[in-house]
Amino acid sequence: MEGDNNEENYEVPPKKIKTEWSKSYSNKAMQMMKRMGHERGKGLGKQSQGRLEPVDPYQQHGRRGLGLKPNIIQTSEEPWDSESEEIYLPEKVNWLINEHNFESTSEEMKSWITFGDRRDTIEGETAFCDKDILTGILETKSVFDEFNENELRKARSRSNPFETIRSSIFQNRAAVKMANIDSMLGFMFTNPKDKEDKSLIESNDLMYFADICAGPGGFSEYVLYRKSWEAKGFGFTLRGPNDFKLDKFFAGPPESFDPHYGAQDDGDIYVEANQDSFADYILKHCDVGVHIVMADGGFSVEGQENIQEILSKQLYLCQCLLALKILRPKGHFVCKFFDIFTAFSVGLIYLMYNCFEEISIIKPNSSRPANSERYLICKWKKNNTNEICSHLNYINNILNQRTDNKDVLEIVNFCDEKFTTYIKNSNNFIGKNQIIGLRKIIAYYHNTHLKESKQSEFRKRCLELWNLPDKLRQAPKNKPADNFLEESLSDWYKDKAWLNSSATELLSTDVLCEKIESIHDWYFVPIGRNEMSSATCTFFVRTPKGKLLRYTENKKWESVEYIFEIPSQSLFFGELVYEYNGEGRIQTRVCTLHIIDALLLGGKDIRRLPLNKRVSMCAKFAKSISKPYKAGNTALIRSKPIFKLGDISQFFSQMRHYTLKDNAQRYGIALNDVSAKFFVPGGIMLFCEICHNFYSKISKSQNKLYYYDTVNHISYFKDNMPQEMLNMLYASFRNSFIRRLLWKWTNTNQVEENGGKVDTNILYRDDIQIFVVNKRNV
Repeated sequence: MEGDNNEENYEVPPKKIKTEWSKSYSNKAMQMMKRMGHERGKGLGKQSQGRLEPVDPYQQHGRRGLGLKPNIIQTSEEPWDSESEEIYLPEKVNWLINEHNFESTSEEMKSWITFGDRRDTIEGETAFCDKDILTGILETKSVFDEFNENELRKARSRSNPFETIRSSIFQNRAAVKMANIDSMLGFMFTNPKDKEDKSLIESNDLMYFADICAGPGGFSEYVLYRKSWEAKGFGFTLRGPNDFKLDKFFAGPPESFDPHYGAQDDGDIYVEANQDSFADYILKHCDVGVHIVMADGGFSVEGQENIQEILSKQLYLCQCLLALKILRPKGHFVCKFFDIFTAFSVGLIYLMYNCFEEISIIKPNSSRPANSERYLICKWKKNNTNEICSHLNYINNILNQRTDNKDVLEIVNFCDEKFTTYIKNSNNFIGKNQIIGLRKIIAYYHNTHLKESKQSEFRKRCLELWNLPDKLRQAPKNKPADNFLEESLSDWYKDKAWLNSSATELLSTDVLCEKIESIHDWYFVPIGRNEMSSATCTFFVRTPKGKLLRYTENKKWESVEYIFEIPSQSLFFGELVYEYNGEGRIQTRVCTLHIIDALLLGGKDIRRLPLNKRVSMCAKFAKSISKPYKAGNTALIRSKPIFKLGDISQFFSQMRHYTLKDNAQRYGIALNDVSAKFFVPGGIMLFCEICHNFYSKISKSQNKLYYYDTVNHISYFKDNMPQEMLNMLYASFRNSFIRRLLWKWTNTNQVEENGGKVDTNILYRDDIQIFVVNKRNV
């Protein structure tokens, strides 16, 4: 059970007298021994010789040799001074503001590079920290070489005040670290803002982020937990056992995450071609780059912990380099470092300092106090970072090509006293706390009776501070569609007659004029030609841990035959259609899911929002989960374009002739993507934006739109409408859905033959203008 770490369970039990050992045998064993002539209190040999008690099984721990007894010091009462440990909740954050412009060229920076023999020790690296800090860290760490690994882990867990937070609701501790970092920085990684405190995310746009060297994906799971499908992530990591584990994304929708592995398809960040391939892939989706880049790279350095910084130098560099290639201006970056003692690491941070408005080096509480881990935070990327990017690229190529013992030791010629002072203060502060953390573990290792008493308190306070739920991680449970919808829609699903309602077909202009009071209240979407048996407009649902289902004419939920990546807890109205590419014999087509309107999107209830807002959310939803540039991805998802009814003439004017594979001529709509795809409609479906109790008209005296309440017989201009009336004005999904109209273009009662040309007959009723199209052209 989480939090149940009482080390008293590991105490040695008191000795028992020999006559009590027989109790440890099972009843069946005693019966078998009795049948063979055994008598209680006598040995098992022929002359009753032999031991009287069972052999005590030996539990080996770690790499301790068989028979080796723990040192007696492990159970000694060694004191620990809790006052020596300083804990800040929330943590202190010190920003270093960049007040100058970086003017050095890449050629000039090449002259800064210093080569030398490859280092195999960190000792003597005291240019950016106090000597006693570095010495204290190395000497304290060396004590651990004699410790038993299993008992050392127990001591670490008992001593860390924040240990019981563990991974919370996420797949690993990395996600909790990101929640901690995000909280202590004012949620700048899930709600990025500029200097004027305005959101960096444009209205109705997604928050784009990249997670590099990040398998299995804890950072991304946290961001998607916070943002859901209103964010779109791109991942880059090594293929293999530590790849992204999207099936473990229980807290956020994995459908909004898109892993990519570069030109070599291996996720090796040291390879320039992989970096550029990943950057190109991202820029296809968002022209100016992502809002956020997170880097959490690391690898095993067992036995070489003291030189982890030296071993990780190229990883540090490549993470920073790739971030500069994909991050948009004003974007933010977070990168994990271990130690920052060498001139190489400090020089890299100096270059990043010159690429951003502000930087900070932080040690979150969720990062164990005894380790050397820390995070570089970079806020508000500057516009022109090309020179520094080229310099880092040049250094990476040198590191890739080295074949001898020579190494790049320095990459910057330091002359910024303010910066070096900041780095030294940071190293001293973090190093001092690390030494305290290491000594605390040693004390807890030697004294097994010690237990950190604040773990429960800090767990509660941190989860509140980080805005995380205090509950255990749980895999989603599969639910039948009806059960899920009853829970989600409540009274709407109890009386679900609206779910089975049919659209009113416009079989004559009289029906059209009877249903539409005002052209200003109505919108329409083009719909398909029913080319597939499953193409009828209907409802689609994806339950937690379930498959995508569609509502059939038999009033049942059945599996969709195509595989579409839809976030769970979604319910929307849409259709399956064919989208075409090319014309004539070379034409290809692909089945696409078109979303028309929605009630639930990834657990977000939007059914009571105005029609325009719902459609906007559908477009954002589809953009988040669609992967149009993914190799081999044939199941595409798109949100239907919506048009004002008054703009129907412009809609028809945008249509053009296409030649299908069977040489048939059809009018189609070009889709707004790079692939030159088009869609051939078979009619339009109309939806009313406002509730059935209202309709709108243009005031003749003021030439301004007003709304008329048919129940209270009162008219309002929108600016003067009381809030309670404004809340009632817009139609909910259900209200709009049951009044939908359908105009099929195959219906001969509504079109005229005129030699195959587009007919622009205008039907009048008050201010209604509806344009119709000739049957032959559709």
